Amino acid sequence: MKNDMLRPLLVLILAITLVFSATACEPSLLTETGVPEETKTVTPPETATEVVPPSTSTPSTSTVILISSLEADQFALAQVQSALETLITEAGIKLVIQEWTSFEMMSNVPMVVSVGEDIDVNSLAQNYPEVSFVAVDNSNTTPSVNVSVIGDPMADQRNRAFMAGYLAALISDDYKVAALVPSETNTTDAVLESFVIGVRFFCGICQPKYPPYQSFPQWQTVSVENVAEQYQPIIDGFRNSGVDVLYIQGDLAASSMLTATVDNGINVVSDKRPDIIINNYAGTVLSDPAPALTYLWQEILNGREGLQIPASITLADVDSGLVSEGRYAAFMKMAANLQEGLISVEAVP
Repeated sequence: MKNDMLRPLLVLILAITLVFSATACEPSLLTETGVPEETKTVTPPETATEVVPPSTSTPSTSTVILISSLEADQFALAQVQSALETLITEAGIKLVIQEWTSFEMMSNVPMVVSVGEDIDVNSLAQNYPEVSFVAVDNSNTTPSVNVSVIGDPMADQRNRAFMAGYLAALISDDYKVAALVPSETNTTDAVLESFVIGVRFFCGICQPKYPPYQSFPQWQTVSVENVAEQYQPIIDGFRNSGVDVLYIQGDLAASSMLTATVDNGINVVSDKRPDIIINNYAGTVLSDPAPALTYLWQEILNGREGLQIPASITLADVDSGLVSEGRYAAFMKMAANLQEGLISVEAVP
């Protein structure tokens, strides 16, 4: 009877055991609370982007070319180069200097400046119509659409002779002045005429106050080739006439000639710089194209071309002190009047 009572209890225990065993065998459905599941961020695929490096190239610099011939006047060439160096520095332009015999046009050249008589500027201008040309000291060049001209060798020579005559009279003690001019050039008569006009522009009839009483100004011509044999009698003749200032034109201003003037107490004015400057040398009358070039530079930038501007006159080599500050100022004022066309260096019929 006792076994009958235990049997149901054993069955119940066995059933409960089976239930718990079956539950333990199933996967757990519980998750931890308070800890969020890991969130996965989807990253889009990278797109290749072309990286363009900064440009290291710079625009090509504009270039001005200065060309000169073998016979170019060295003072004019130096003045032009100096003026161009100032102008290009202000404008951020490069300057290239070439000789005419090896001239080569470059790229990005807005202007070419030439100095010398034998440079064919007009032909160059036709070949390069996009370039502005400026011709200095070149009587063979005529102004055109893209060609401007500074000075004229013949006109410049007459202007120098006029101002040399004016200066000679200005520094003379008694208006006793003379000129010595080469005889073999086709400009001899024109130079002498302009010199006489320049002297008389200052002193009128130039009547001396002290003996010897002769007519002034005086002049002589002599061949450059024969000057070594002929200059001494000429200088002696000027001394005997009482000449105290002598204008020696061009290539005649050699050192032997200057030495002879010192020995005879005659001061000298010239339009060509001598190799040696001694204490009787008053000064050199020169044509200076720089002011005209500076003016033309701005005109060309403003689109005005085909102009012809006279060269200015300046006075150099005055260290001897024969030209005082007041006389120098008077000379430069007269040169400015000449530049402005207020004075004629030719005889009026």
